[in-house]
Amino acid sequence: MFIKLSSLLSYRNLLIANIFIVVLKILYVTMIQKEFLTLEDFTIAKNIVEYHQYSEFVAQGGTAFKLPVYPFFISFFLWLLGSHALLAIAITQAILSFFTPVLLYKIIRMFGNEKMGIISGFLFLLSPAYFLYPGIIEASNIFISILLLWFYLYFRIWFTVEIKNTSIVMLGIVTALLFLTQVVIVPLCCLMLLALLVLKKITLKHFSCLLLVTGLLYSPWVIRNYGVFDKVVLSKSPTWQNIYYGFTEKGQLLDDLKLIPFERDHYLYQMRDEVNEFAMEETYKKEVERVTHGKPHYFIKKAASNFLCLWFVPPKYFYDNSLSVLMGRKVYVVILNLMTIVSLVFLYKRSRLLFWFSLLFFANFSFPYMIGHAANMRFKLDFEWYQLILASFLVWELSRYYKQKNASV
Repeated sequence: MFIKLSSLLSYRNLLIANIFIVVLKILYVTMIQKEFLTLEDFTIAKNIVEYHQYSEFVAQGGTAFKLPVYPFFISFFLWLLGSHALLAIAITQAILSFFTPVLLYKIIRMFGNEKMGIISGFLFLLSPAYFLYPGIIEASNIFISILLLWFYLYFRIWFTVEIKNTSIVMLGIVTALLFLTQVVIVPLCCLMLLALLVLKKITLKHFSCLLLVTGLLYSPWVIRNYGVFDKVVLSKSPTWQNIYYGFTEKGQLLDDLKLIPFERDHYLYQMRDEVNEFAMEETYKKEVERVTHGKPHYFIKKAASNFLCLWFVPPKYFYDNSLSVLMGRKVYVVILNLMTIVSLVFLYKRSRLLFWFSLLFFANFSFPYMIGHAANMRFKLDFEWYQLILASFLVWELSRYYKQKNASV
């Protein structure tokens, strides 16, 4: 059985299956999906096109509520196609998803295991959530592609003896693009870039060039923010809002941590139309301090609750046992999480470096949401693809064990 399956695990077959799935995604968003969920990025993009202003609420002026890459991505389609933009964005996101299995394969192949890369690609194609996600107008659709491209460029430098200047420049460009898409990845990438220098994978000259390229492309966002807000905003504005939302009825699973009543939350949400985001940050801070005063253990309990929701399902789906949620997400996530744990045990024996990197990778994505909230499924999708790599490693280890057992008989 394993021999027959192994013969099907070719890069050619992965590409064929990948094209087939992309076509199915396009057919789904064009023929079945009736509505496209939009978030603040879409509102900002509309204001870019209509008012030439990077703003969520035009009357309040500029915003730093969202990082600029995805709103500008959306604005291009709005400018070009108008009312047909949402469908075009969904189709483009479906096409972009083609590169995820390809990059997974190419990255893992650099570690000397081509078959495992192919298995990872196929597991991505079989994921229900990743199949449906192009239809949601949200930054994760391009963030995952950019992040995997960043990993590909990074490890290409890591495993190369003679580094070309073009490789350094390309990594610097993609680093800036990545940092301007999602802030959650910044700590891990900074540590990884520093590791290139500390472990002597690149010279100080190359490292300086990398920082220069990244800084030159990232700095316009910081300069723009200083010009608009008269203060330094390195990334984006929401901080206390995320912490606050973790104590609301919609953002929290545990009843005793739903400290912000729905009516109060609705009132504050409506305030955003008239109060700028930095004043709102102070409001959110005061709300959190008010409801948690003298009860620091709330934050510890909230972190545990958020961790559960991040790694299982968000609060709004927790008690939803409809067939689509149960089989399409809950059972799938439980199986994938169990496979991840077992895979980490095997990985600890095979490579301590990759084992600790995996823990660091998961911690980098988990801690911000433990502090803030875990009310959105997209948070896990930003890194769930890495679990698919670990699952493919487990499948590979089991196949090796099976072959060894048969050989000894």
